[in-house]
Amino acid sequence: MDWLASIFRRRRLYNDLREEMRLHLEERTEQLVHEGMSRREAEQAARRAFGNRTVLEERSREVWQWPTLESIGADVRYALRQLRRSPGFAVTAVSTLALGIGANAVVFSLVDSLVFKPMNVPGGKNMYTIENRRGGIPGQSYPDYLDLRDRSHSFAGMLVCEISTAGLDSDGNPAPIWLYTASGNYFDVLQVQPYLGRFFHASDERGPNSAPYLVLSYAYWSSHFQGDRGVVGRVVRLNKHAYTILGVAPQGFSGTELFYAPDLWAPIVNQQEIEGSNNLDARGNRGRWIVGRLQDGVTPAQATADLNSVAAWLAKTYPKDDEGIEFKIARPGLAGDMLVSCPS
Repeated sequence: MDWLASIFRRRRLYNDLREEMRLHLEERTEQLVHEGMSRREAEQAARRAFGNRTVLEERSREVWQWPTLESIGADVRYALRQLRRSPGFAVTAVSTLALGIGANAVVFSLVDSLVFKPMNVPGGKNMYTIENRRGGIPGQSYPDYLDLRDRSHSFAGMLVCEISTAGLDSDGNPAPIWLYTASGNYFDVLQVQPYLGRFFHASDERGPNSAPYLVLSYAYWSSHFQGDRGVVGRVVRLNKHAYTILGVAPQGFSGTELFYAPDLWAPIVNQQEIEGSNNLDARGNRGRWIVGRLQDGVTPAQATADLNSVAAWLAKTYPKDDEGIEFKIARPGLAGDMLVSCPS
C-alpha cells in the first residue's frame, strides 16, 4: 500500500527528490573542487555528468503518479491483439504464469510456516535463539550458557541443548538413535506438557552423570514401543548405561529445530555416558544451542542489549575464550541465522 500513502504525501516526496538532487550536485562539485578545479568549472562539470535535471525529476515523479486510463487501455488492447495472433504462445504464456504463480504460492507457504511463524509451543513468539553476532553462529559453550542464564534479566527462562547420537538397547538388540542432550529445565522453559509420564527437570541434575533418564518422542514411542503405555518406568540401556524412561513427549513436538526430529531427550549432565567424553566445563567449546523465552514486555532490542552487557563481563572475566564476544538473537527453527536471516 506504499503507492496509496504516496498519493497523500506527493508534494513532500517531490521536495525531497529536488533536495536529493541538489545535494548530489553540491557533493560532486565539492569533490571536483578538491581535485583541483575552480568552483565554476566544477559546477559545470557536475551538471554535465548529472544530466538534465528537469527531465530526471519528471521521470522520477512518474513512479508516484497514476497511469492514465488511455495508457492502460492501449496496453490491454495491444496485449489482446498479440494473443489473438499467436494462440499457441498465449496458451504457453498463460500456463507458464500459472505454474510460476502456483510455485511461488507453495514456496511462500513453506517459508511462512517454517520461518515467520513462531515456534509451536505456548508463547512461541517470545522464543529466541542466542547466537554469536560474528558469523551468525548459534553454538555457545555450556559455561557461557550458565552465565547468561544467571546474569541476564530479560529472559523468563533459558535452556541449552545439543544434537547427539547413541545406541539404545530396549530388547537385547541395540539400535542407533538420534537425541537431544538438554538442560534439566528444557521442557519447563518450552512450557510443553508430556503425553505420558513426566519430563526431567533441573531438580533431577546433581552433577555429572547424575540423571539417568530419558523422554521418548511420540513418533519413536509409537514406532519402536508400539504405543505401549506401560513403557513409563521401564529401564533400557543407552550406550550400555541403564536409563529409566520417564515419559513421552506430546505428538508433533520435536524440539527447537525444524529440520531435526530426535528419537528422545536425555539430560546434558550425562554427556560423559552418552558421548564418551565430557567437555561441559570447556568455555571455548561452542557446540550447544541456547534458546531463551523473553519476559513479557521486553523487546528483542532490549534483550540484545542485556545479553551484550553480560558479553562485556564475559570478555573481561575470561579474555582467553570470550574476548570480543557479542550476542544477538534470532528466531529458532532453522539454526538461528545460519540457514535464514532473521533480524532481531
